Amino acid sequence: MTTEKQIRKWENINCLVHKKLSSNAENYLYAMYYLNEKNEKITASSILEYIKLLPSSENLGTSLPTVTGMLKRMTRDHLITKNKNNEILLTEYGKISAKEQTKRFRLASKFIYEILNIELHNVFREAHMLEHAMSQDLENAIEKLLKFPSKDPFGQEIPGTKKTKKEPLIPLSESSINKTYEISTIPPENSSFVEFLHKNNIIPGTEITIDEISDTRGIINIKVNKKNLDLALNVAKTIWVKHI
Repeated sequence: MTTEKQIRKWENINCLVHKKLSSNAENYLYAMYYLNEKNEKITASSILEYIKLLPSSENLGTSLPTVTGMLKRMTRDHLITKNKNNEILLTEYGKISAKEQTKRFRLASKFIYEILNIELHNVFREAHMLEHAMSQDLENAIEKLLKFPSKDPFGQEIPGTKKTKKEPLIPLSESSINKTYEISTIPPENSSFVEFLHKNNIIPGTEITIDEISDTRGIINIKVNKKNLDLALNVAKTIWVKHI
């Protein structure tokens, strides 16, 4: 069954959530999809940590009671359930909604960067404002204009679009000396860090060579376009690469 047919099936259910989701619910669904992608457990605490990274313009509360209250509403609206270990699980409808929300957000990011030429470090904030206002018609038009892209500007997969071959990725912090890698994904949330990465051409598609890894100094030295650059290992673990 296609996603569209699944959504139509669920829309026949008499449930408030089948009306327009609130922007808060959309943000929480995106957070859950993201945590699933990273194979992290979804709990109130892990959601809270990610919510703190979202733009302040989203007006999300960043206290545990606020998150707990939102999760109760999402349970009531049949988006999530909990298991015996108090881990949060998306329902069938929740999975569909989270996938659609992530697709919408990452398409918005791609559109803002490639068509509107917004600087990369501002894309995450601007895409969050656009995604909540996008109709299905606008989403379809943007997807067609962009020729049905498979990834956003940060290298993250856009759900529901054409599939590309899955390639083994590792965190940059786990790379090996004297080997060459291609940057696959970079974290979009911190605008200052994204600006630094973009300035130094550490963006998806760029080839880099590992010159040094020092656990004692806590740094990795990479060569980008004949220029050497030190990155902290705890930062390097947020950048994913593939060996070439």
